[in-house]
Amino acid sequence: KLAGDFFATAGISKTSTLSVTRETERIIFQSGDIKGEFDLKTGYFRNYQGKGGFQPMRMPEPYFWRAPTDNDFGSGMPSTLGIWRSAHQGRKLKNVTVGDQTAAGLPIKLEYELTGIAVPYTIDFLIMSDGGIKVTASINLTGRDLPEMPRFGMRTVLSPEFDSLQYYGRGPWENYTDRNTASFIGQYNGLVKDQFTANYIRPQENGYKTDVRWLTLTNRSGRGIYIEGVQPVCFSALHHSAESMDPGMTKKQQHPSDLRPDKNVYLHIDLLQRGVGGDDSWGALPHEQYRLKDKVYTYSYIVRILDK
Repeated sequence: KLAGDFFATAGISKTSTLSVTRETERIIFQSGDIKGEFDLKTGYFRNYQGKGGFQPMRMPEPYFWRAPTDNDFGSGMPSTLGIWRSAHQGRKLKNVTVGDQTAAGLPIKLEYELTGIAVPYTIDFLIMSDGGIKVTASINLTGRDLPEMPRFGMRTVLSPEFDSLQYYGRGPWENYTDRNTASFIGQYNGLVKDQFTANYIRPQENGYKTDVRWLTLTNRSGRGIYIEGVQPVCFSALHHSAESMDPGMTKKQQHPSDLRPDKNVYLHIDLLQRGVGGDDSWGALPHEQYRLKDKVYTYSYIVRILDK
C-alpha cells in the first residue's frame, strides 16, 4: 500500500482558476491549459482538451451490461437480466440545470429517463476550478420491478495510442468482488493488451480490477487521462468491447482468438459489478452480498487530462 487504504494519489497538480462563459446553447470554460465546451441542448461535452487541442477522450456514458460468463449462462443470466443489455441506449434527456459557480467549480445536472425501462438516471458534472471534471452518476429503481443490474457504471472509448496503464487497486491479475482476496492492493502498471484474460475457452467478461483508487491511461509521451475515484471504483481497460465478447442468448462456439481485432481501448469505470459466482456452473447464482439488488445507486469519480 502507498498510503492508507485508498487515498494515495498520482501526484497530479490541481491548482488553477476556472473562467466560464455562458451562452444560450453552450458553456465555454478554461482553467490553465485545460479548456472545453458543454452543449446545453444535447448534454454532451463538445470537447475537453489540453495543450494544442489534445483531446484524449469523450466523457463516459452509462453502461449496465457485461459479456456473460460461463457461470452466467448456467444460471440463465442472459435472459433473466437481459433487459439491461440495451438499457444505456434508450435514454432521453429530460432536463439540464446549470448551477452557480463557486470556489469548487461550476455544477451541471443532467436528468435522463432510461426510456426502455422507465427509470430515472442523473449525471451531475462539476467542472472543477483546476480543470478536472467530477462525474456523479445516480439511478433510482424505487417502485420498479426490475431484475438486478449486472453492473452499475459508465464506459468510454479511447484511441489505440493510450495503451499504457497504471493504477492503484487490486491486482495484478483480474479480480471481481467475490474473487479478489488473492489480489492485493498496490500500484500496478502494464499494457492494455495484457489486461485481456485469453485463457478462457470462450470470450466472456474478463480483465476486471476492484478496489481501485486511481488509474491512468497514457501514450508513449506520457499524455493521456487520469481517473480518481471519490470512493473506490472498479474498472477494465481492454481492446475488446463487451458487445464483441457477448454471443447473445446462447453460447457461441468460438475462442478468444476468433474475436475481430479492435485496437480501441474500451474503458469501464464502475461502482460495482455483479460477482461471477462459481459454486457450480449450472444454476448457482453469485452469493447474495455480491449481487446488485439495491434500489438506489450513486458514485463519483474525477476525470483529468494528463498533458505534459
